[in-house]
Amino acid sequence: MFLTIVFVATIACLIATYFWRINRQYDYFKCRNIPGPPPRFFYGHYKEFWSTETYSKQLQKWTRQYGSIYGLFEGIKPMYVVSDVNFLQEIYIKQFSSFHSRSISKIMRVENDGKIHLFRATGTRWRHQRDIFNLMFSTAKLNTMIPSINDCLNTMLNKIARNKNKEINIFDFYKRMTMDIICHCTFDINANFQNNINNSYLQKFEEMCEINTDQLTIFQLSNLIPFLAHPLHDFLFCLLAVRRRAAELIPTLRNYIEEFPVFCLINRIYEIANLRRTSVPEANECIDFLQLMIDTSTNDEITDHTVGQLRTKALNSDEVASNVLIFVAAGYETVSTTLAYCTYVLATKPDIQEKLIYEINQNPSDDIDKECIDDVETNLTYLDMFIREVLRMYPITTKAMTRECNTTTTVCGHIIEKGCIIQPDIFSIHYNSDLWGPEDPNLFLPERHQIKRHSIAWMSFGVGPRNCVGMKFALMEIKICLIQLLRQYRILPGNKLEQEFKCKEKFIIQPNAIFIKLEKR
Repeated sequence: MFLTIVFVATIACLIATYFWRINRQYDYFKCRNIPGPPPRFFYGHYKEFWSTETYSKQLQKWTRQYGSIYGLFEGIKPMYVVSDVNFLQEIYIKQFSSFHSRSISKIMRVENDGKIHLFRATGTRWRHQRDIFNLMFSTAKLNTMIPSINDCLNTMLNKIARNKNKEINIFDFYKRMTMDIICHCTFDINANFQNNINNSYLQKFEEMCEINTDQLTIFQLSNLIPFLAHPLHDFLFCLLAVRRRAAELIPTLRNYIEEFPVFCLINRIYEIANLRRTSVPEANECIDFLQLMIDTSTNDEITDHTVGQLRTKALNSDEVASNVLIFVAAGYETVSTTLAYCTYVLATKPDIQEKLIYEINQNPSDDIDKECIDDVETNLTYLDMFIREVLRMYPITTKAMTRECNTTTTVCGHIIEKGCIIQPDIFSIHYNSDLWGPEDPNLFLPERHQIKRHSIAWMSFGVGPRNCVGMKFALMEIKICLIQLLRQYRILPGNKLEQEFKCKEKFIIQPNAIFIKLEKR
C-alpha cells in the first residue's frame, strides 16, 4: 500500500513538473517584453495555424495588432514573427552562421533515412550540396536549357492557338508546360504531359503537391511532442514498406493498396539515376540537371559535422534522388504559380500589358533561342521590374523563409536562444509604405523597382546564402514564356477571372484558376 502511494505521488509530481515547465516556457516572451497573442496550453498557436485558411494573412493580421516583432509558440517552442528589416538582415545575412537551418517538421528532421535534400539539410551537409547546386545553376549551363524551354513552350502555344478567343483556365496550361520543362531539363525526358493530361506521373505530382503536411495527424503529433518524431518517422516508413511488400507478394492487392505519390515518384527517379551512373561515359551526352548533379560531384573527403565522420563530397544515390524530387516539385509549383499571377495582372491592367508589348517589340531578336538569358535581362528591363512587382504583391510562399537559431546570440538587442524559430512576415514587408513608398504599396507599379531598396525589402526568393538556388532558372522560364506569349497575343480578362482568383495556401500560395481570353496580335 505504501509503495502504491509513493508511486502515485511520484507520477503526480512528474506530471505537475511537466505542466509547470510548459507554463514557464510560455513566459518566454513576457520576460523579454515582447507582445503577442496568448498561447493555448500544450498547443501554443498550432490550433490557429491549423485552422486558418491563409497562414500568411493571419501573420499580417497579428503584425498590425502587435507590431514588427512579436512572439508565437509552435507547441512550446518560441517563434519570433518579424517584419523589422534590420532585424532580419542580421538573421539572413550578418549572422547567417547562427541561423543557417530552416525550421521544418520534426519528422523531416530525422536523418536516418539518408534522403537529405538541400531544403532539409543542415551544417556541412547543406554547404557541400549547395556548392554542387551553385555550379549546376551557372549562367552558362542555364543557357543550354533555353532550347528545351522553347520546345515545351511552343507545344503550349500550339494548344492555346486552338482556343483563341475562348475563355480558358491558363493556369492548367502553365502547370503542364512547366512540368514538361522540368522533365526535359532535369532528366532529358520528353514526358509530353501537355498532350497526355492523364499521364500517371503528372497525376502523382499533382497529388503530392496537394498534400498539406500541416494537416496530417502524424506530423502534427511529432511537432507537438518532439521526442516522438523519431519513432513516428520509423513507424511511418515501416508501414509503407509493409504495404509495398504486401503488394509485391500478392499482386491483386495493388487494386486496393495505392502507393503514396512521393514514393512512386522517388522510385522512378532512382531507376533513372542508377541507369545514368552505370551507363558508359560516351552514352551520357545529356545536358540536364541530373547529369550535372552527378558530374559536378567529386570523391574528395570532407568531415560531415552533422554525423561526425568523413564522407565524400559526391552526392549519394539517396541525396541525388531526394534533391531531384524536391527540385521538380518546387519548379513545378512555383513557376506555374508565378506565371498565373503575371497573367492575372496583365489581364486586369491593360496599360501595363501595352508597356510590356512595346518593350518586347523593341527587342531586335526574333528568336529567343539565339540569345542568352543575360541578353534578355539587359534588353528587357521593364519585364524584369514587372515580374519583381508581381512577386512583391503576390509572394509565392512564407513558410519556406523560416530560420532556426543554431546557437544563442543577440540580434538588435534581443537575446535569441538556441532552438527558437524566426518567421518573417513577408506580406507586411512587401506592403510596407516606408520600404516601398512614396507611392502606395497597394498599387501595382513596376517602376518602383528602379529605386534601390533595403536588401530585405523584397523576399520573394529568400535572401542571404540560403536563398532559392533555382531563382535564376525560374526567372529565365518566366521571362521566356511571357516574351513568347505577348509576341503573339493580347491577354484579356475572362468572365470568371475574379471569381476563380481566390487564393489558397498550403506551402505555396496559389490561385484556384486564371480564366482569360487570348486575342491574336
